[in-house]
Amino acid sequence: MKEKILLSIVIFFGLHLLSCSRDEQGDNIQEPDAVSAIHFSKRDYTIMFGGGSSIPFSGGGEVYKLEASNPEVLGKFGIDIETHRLLINPAKSGESTLTIFDVNAKVSVTLNITVEDFYRSFKIVEIDGKNTNKFFGLTNRIRFIRNTDNTKPVKVVWLDPMKFQLQTIAEGYFNITHNEPNLYTMNFSLHPTINDNIEKFEYTIGGDWECMSLFEELFNFNWGKNEDLSRSEQISRDYKLILTDTVNDCRITCILQELDY
Repeated sequence: MKEKILLSIVIFFGLHLLSCSRDEQGDNIQEPDAVSAIHFSKRDYTIMFGGGSSIPFSGGGEVYKLEASNPEVLGKFGIDIETHRLLINPAKSGESTLTIFDVNAKVSVTLNITVEDFYRSFKIVEIDGKNTNKFFGLTNRIRFIRNTDNTKPVKVVWLDPMKFQLQTIAEGYFNITHNEPNLYTMNFSLHPTINDNIEKFEYTIGGDWECMSLFEELFNFNWGKNEDLSRSEQISRDYKLILTDTVNDCRITCILQELDY
């Protein structure tokens, strides 16, 4: 009888010690960190055709699946895990949604993306001589547009001082011809936005040759190898494009704008 009581006591204390040991081990177990879901600062983005776009994000579980409602517009896209950026190289202008499935965080985010035609904007900063082009006023912007078909459309916009908004005053098309070594001519066919009466203008091109390199690359001009068109190692923000109307002896100086505002 005493032996049975003693055995019961030993078993009781043994189970109690085992329970305490498990509790202590449980307190020391560290749960894995919760996955932070992918996060974008907004849901609507406008990007430009003709160049890649990089959209930053935070968080994320590092495993993603991407689905576009209109892949023909968005072209190539993917996630750069190291830099936390969504990379898009659009194929044409248009609209599409892009849903990012964060596999590890078990959430999804849908972005609304608009792809606009890419353009280079030049601001007119100086006019010397008799200017017969009513669209090319001082401080007006000339937007050279790169669309899907590369038809070379152009718009002339001005800043409304009352509303502080850019408004289009003329649109049409442009072209550049290479007549002889280092002689380039730019032709415009422009009409006001209120009617279709087309007016034509012709200018010889001067200024910084880097500008011509930009046109050659963006609009696929095939001017052949020309050392004068090579980019300088030191990129200057203030590229000058000088349009000269030789008939009226007028020089129109424009500055390339990185941001059009």
